[in-house]
Amino acid sequence: MLETILREQCGLDPHRPVLVGVSGGPDSLCLLGILHAAGYPLIVAHFNHQLRPEAAEEASAVSAVAARLGLPFVSDSADVQLHAREHSLSVEEAARNLRYRFLFAAAQQYAAQAVAVGHTADDQVETVLMHFLRGAGLPGLKGMEYRSFLPVFDPQIALVRPLLGLWRTDTVTYCQAHNLEAHIDASNADQAYFRNRLRHTLIPELKKYNPRFKESVLRTAQALQSDHAALQEVLEQAWKAVLLETGAGWVAFDQPGLAKLSNGLRRNLIRRAGERLQPENRDFGFDGLERAAVFAACPTAMQIDFINGLFLFCEQGKIYLATYAAELPFMEWPQVKQPLAISYQLLVEDSQPLELGNGWVLVAEELARAGETWKLNDDNWSAWLDADQLPETSLVIRPRQPGDVFHPLGMRGQKIKVQDFFINVKIPRRARLKWPLVCVGEQVAWVPGYRIAHPLRVTENTRRVLHLQIKKLPYNP
Repeated sequence: MLETILREQCGLDPHRPVLVGVSGGPDSLCLLGILHAAGYPLIVAHFNHQLRPEAAEEASAVSAVAARLGLPFVSDSADVQLHAREHSLSVEEAARNLRYRFLFAAAQQYAAQAVAVGHTADDQVETVLMHFLRGAGLPGLKGMEYRSFLPVFDPQIALVRPLLGLWRTDTVTYCQAHNLEAHIDASNADQAYFRNRLRHTLIPELKKYNPRFKESVLRTAQALQSDHAALQEVLEQAWKAVLLETGAGWVAFDQPGLAKLSNGLRRNLIRRAGERLQPENRDFGFDGLERAAVFAACPTAMQIDFINGLFLFCEQGKIYLATYAAELPFMEWPQVKQPLAISYQLLVEDSQPLELGNGWVLVAEELARAGETWKLNDDNWSAWLDADQLPETSLVIRPRQPGDVFHPLGMRGQKIKVQDFFINVKIPRRARLKWPLVCVGEQVAWVPGYRIAHPLRVTENTRRVLHLQIKKLPYNP
């Protein structure tokens, strides 16, 4: 049975090394004994949390066990209390972070295929109950798995838990039968810790209602793991269907595509994106996910805060989930950092595009109004201007300046602040600062992508037409 679990559930290759986290308690000593008896090449690893006076003695005892079995031994220690204070973590979370950081670093050093830890069925029940009380969805209620990955520590080396089918009493019995002297961690009785309160107070109380409460929770977790695996298949298909692009600190989804999905699928997609952006954060609560899923289906604001330093915003049919420090993409918009001045006659004569930056260019041509070549066009990235009405021959392409006004086509000469025009046509807020304006002197002649100035429109009296076009060059990485 255990051999099947080791190979099939944990996916362990019997010929490749496994790093075993050994605290010195009955669970980890049992794990070490089982893996050694099965013939796996092992490295014994011990981490001293410096939380108890007897911690150094336990490290020596684990070292002695490794020596007796003829196995390499590696250890480290850290002040967990200090780490918790410096990083505003609970002692349990600080201990976990430091311990796994050490274990995976040692696994990398020894080229181990996996890190093995001694979590038992009792640990599984406690974990599921903790998640239930704190409020969790399927990923939390399914509990721990035999084989998983912790990308924040190492995306390639697996974390395996071969003892999830054994109870704590089974590991004690194993150690007694194999003369393995286990150290009992006195802090396991300290009810200042949430897990210990569950173990010693809540679970015994719940067993009064159902003597086989722990077995029921374990079976439920096992069933939910199968359900979770099925959901992951559906989720993978949805992810591929609605994911548009990703970058450092951000993920972009197709908003109409998200809106067509069920709320549950949207929650899970956002969770996956959040875990990808912040793999060190394991707690994406239901309330935050639900708020994000509703926003993704029907955005009613520019942006909303999510959780763990992430936020969502909607922009041009895309839903972005991003960190506040992310450098979000600008390639889909023209952006100019400083004014660019050029004679439009020179631009026409040279037939060379003017580079605006960010992969966009401006091109120009002059046409005769009466010619058959000219025609009206509904492409907002093209502007057809009455060249005879241009008071100067120099074009200036620049960002908006305070006080800029615009006389949009169709408003019969009425003017509007450029800033208000940007808002009215819904130019994305973060794109407004450097959005290019094509100006003649102080006059805004064209807001690319939207409208030309009414006084410069082509009329029946127009003799010469200046055709301007702003376009994005093909991406060439």
